[in-house]
Amino acid sequence: MILKRLSILNYKNIEQAEVSFSPKINCFFGNNGMGKTNLLDAVYYLSFTKSHINTPDGQIIKSGHDMCVVQGFYDYSGREEDIFCAIRNGQRKQFKRNKKEYDKLSDHIGLLPLVMISPADVELIRGGSDERRRFLDMIISQQDKQYLHALIQYNKAMHQRNVLLKNQSRDNSLFEVLEMQMDMYGRLVFDTRKQLVEDFVPIFNDYYHRICNFPEEVGLRYVSQLEKGELKDL
Repeated sequence: MILKRLSILNYKNIEQAEVSFSPKINCFFGNNGMGKTNLLDAVYYLSFTKSHINTPDGQIIKSGHDMCVVQGFYDYSGREEDIFCAIRNGQRKQFKRNKKEYDKLSDHIGLLPLVMISPADVELIRGGSDERRRFLDMIISQQDKQYLHALIQYNKAMHQRNVLLKNQSRDNSLFEVLEMQMDMYGRLVFDTRKQLVEDFVPIFNDYYHRICNFPEEVGLRYVSQLEKGELKDL
């Protein structure tokens, strides 16, 4: 997948930009605050339908404007792909592939695989477990539609359950339905994350040995309460 051209209008501090890229390596340089990171974030947005730093859509639109547009033109294994996104204040964002709008944004995830590396990645080590789970979700969701569906359904059921708890609902039957869904989808999410970490250990050790030049082994393990039993029982 090669991004050939990028068009930006009112994305964060970028008022307007038309950028053509080399098919190999591209470098951006400039003073602080000129929009280098925001340009990379716009590329990320076209892959994941959201900002890398989880900026709410309403704050992505440049101050003083009502909408922003990001459009990328790709060479994808010899075929042309036109990805278009428009965000308007107070409206549902519009995401199109080759001028056809998606019914569900999740259908787009994985079409344009992307890895973002930034200084904020240190939070994977220093930060909380939310960041590490988000990192695993980003990797798996790009290649496993079943996982992405399970993750979305799990989070939806958890949100609904939390609303019931907050409202002090006494509808036990609804709690049971939601927790049954959380149990079913949560198991798939757990098993897939655990498998990814296990598969990643030998790769991690290979690079670790190259860097430190010492035959020491490094271990990684995905820790979850689901190692102790089923979610419904816990």
